[in-house]
Formats: sequence, C-alpha cells, structure tokens
Amino acid sequence: RPPTADEMPEVARQAARQLGLSPSMFQGMQPEWALCAFEDGRVVTTYAYWPLQIRFNGPPAKISGVTWVSTHPAYRRRGNLRTITRQHFEQLHEEGETALAGLHPAWMGIYQRYGYGTVNIRHGYRIAPRDIVFAHPVEAPGQLREVDLGEEFGLLVDVYRRFREQRNGLVHRGRAMWDAGPLSGSPPGHQDLVIAYEEDDEPLGYVVYHHGPGLARDGAGVGQYLNVMDYFAITPAAHHALWGMLAAYDNVGEIRWNNAPADDPLPNMIVEPRLLNTHTRDGIMARLVTVEDAMTQRPYPELASLRFELRDEFCEWNDGRWLLDTDTEGSAMTRIDGENVDITLTADTLASMAFGRISASDAARAGLLEVHDDRALARWDSALRTKYVPYEAEHTW
Repeated sequence: RPPTADEMPEVARQAARQLGLSPSMFQGMQPEWALCAFEDGRVVTTYAYWPLQIRFNGPPAKISGVTWVSTHPAYRRRGNLRTITRQHFEQLHEEGETALAGLHPAWMGIYQRYGYGTVNIRHGYRIAPRDIVFAHPVEAPGQLREVDLGEEFGLLVDVYRRFREQRNGLVHRGRAMWDAGPLSGSPPGHQDLVIAYEEDDEPLGYVVYHHGPGLARDGAGVGQYLNVMDYFAITPAAHHALWGMLAAYDNVGEIRWNNAPADDPLPNMIVEPRLLNTHTRDGIMARLVTVEDAMTQRPYPELASLRFELRDEFCEWNDGRWLLDTDTEGSAMTRIDGENVDITLTADTLASMAFGRISASDAARAGLLEVHDDRALARWDSALRTKYVPYEAEHTW
C-alpha cells in the first residue's frame, strides 16, 4: 500500500540504509508516488516512482521513474518486490496515462524478470589532457566564458533542452534533478566550474566539472584529476572549443567523464581515440507497461507492417499477437491473435528494440527472439531505427 505522510520519514530511512546511500538523497517523494510492504506495522520493502517525461525517439513520453527499491535483509525472498511491481504496473495500465516505466538497475537480472529491457549503454573516458589532440581541428569563432549559476542557470536549461529536442532517452529535468545531479557539488578540496561556449551571444554548449587533488600516481607527475559532471554541445565548433579548453589543464593528469553517449563525437575528433581508455556499462532499463500505447508514442521513419507475438506473463494484457502499422505521420497497434507473425519475443527484448538499443537482427543473432520469416528482419530493422542512439544523462532517480 502507499505509505502515509507520517510513515514517509521511515520509508526514506529504510531505503537509505538498505541501499547504502546518504539519507540526503531521499527527499521530495510524495506518499502517493510510493508503494511499500509492511509486516506487523513495520516497513520492510520500499518502492517509489517519480512522474517523469522521457524523449522517445524525439517526442516526449510519460514514464514512471522507479526508485527507492529496497528490502530489509530480514524480510528478503518473500515476493514483496514482485507483488509491488505487479500492483504498480496494473495501476499504470488501468489509469491509462503512462505506458512506460524505467529505472537505474542495481542489478539487471532483478528487473529483467519483470519485463524491463536495457535502453542504453553508457561510455566513460579517462584521458590525459595532453592526449586530446584533434585530427582535424574545427575553427571555433565564438568565445568561452564562465557561467554564473546564480544569475544564468537558464543558460544550461536552454542548451540542454535544445540538445534534447530530437534525442532518444533523455529525461526532462526539473530543478531538483539539476541540483541533485550535475550541480550537486564536488569533493573537498576541489573547485567547481561551469564553462559555456557562445557565438554572437547564443550559447551552443557547456561543461560542468570540478578538479583538484586525488589522482594516484606511482611516480612523478601532477596529482590532480578533472571530473566532467555534465556536458552538452550542439555544434562541432562547440565540441572543439570545450574539449580544447579542458585539454589546456596542465596541472591535471587525468580527465574523467563517466556518462558519454554511445555516439559521442570525441572518439572521432582526436588523433588517438584509444587514449580515451573507453569503458562501457549498462544505463537505464525500460518497461513497456501497456505495449499498445507505448509502441504508438514514438515516431517511425517509414511505412511498414510489423507482425509479432509478445510473450508477457507478467503483464498479461500485453500477451498475444499484434500488428504494428508504422508511418511517418503516426502508427497503430491491432490485435491479430490466431494470425501469422514475423517474430516471437519477450517484453524485455521489445523494450530494447523500441528504444533502438538493438535491432531485430541483433536480437535474432543473440537468440533473443524467434524468427518465423527471415525476410522480415530487414523490414523490422529499417522501421524501428531511431535518429539517435539512446542516451540518458541522469544521476538522480
């Protein structure tokens, strides 16, 4: 059941304890956005969800941002999370306003069994400033300047919104998300900076970062590192100007950015991309709670008819055979139970395909779907392609 207002401090305390995070991170949640399991009057499983919007191949779509998921160690393996998740999905389906759920998984296997699929892959860099050498330098006719957040916070919002416009996976940020994420401050002894690139007084990019001591070294050399907290650039000139500025930090031994998009241009900009020491990890997971509504919210690049069988025991209203008719002007979903289909797949695979993280051919090669018509894979690949690879840049939910 939802906790009462009086129970919310205990819900937050238990979530912080079980997740091993600072209690300061558990603020702002409303009781009506939470579901918890109680035994003998004690909260034993916590679960909450922010009402968010996410870019779904361009347009915004409502998504229930699941968070605060934890169970007291003395009450685990009793099915509490499964019961709560099912109740949450049933509630979303019955209300009919939000067809998607999403989360940052502590462990992917926990949520895959509930039909969540991985939406994006995060890239991270660790590179010495002196190794940022451009293969083909681009002239940057504008100027760099420091941003006064007290007076110019709107500059960051403007650049982020413009970058986000046609993207896939980026969440609409409220001020609390900014403050708890990229503007949350730096470790002791580090300096915070926000630098923007502008042309004719128009902001075209910015970087939020901090730098200071803490780089472990075996021998001689500088002992500082620079950590990029938020970075968005709209033009090639903005990319070159901002990275050129970071490359000029002679007192920094390593630049770190742990959340670059998969299609980030920096590896194509520098002479030796291997010196980025790129590492990858999974990002957010998404669930198509009401598949008929979810699949018709994103745009499609062409006219196609895609026939599939969805196996979804957890959300039984999705289970069955479907026809997805796509067009550049819109799309429609129709039940076709008893008719022939191109492929058979599960909810987690369809979620990853819907956001464009994997294609139907990728899924088939990995054994993630059953192919009934080999000729259909090319049609699926083409119809479900997205303008940009999925990317999320949040730290806060």
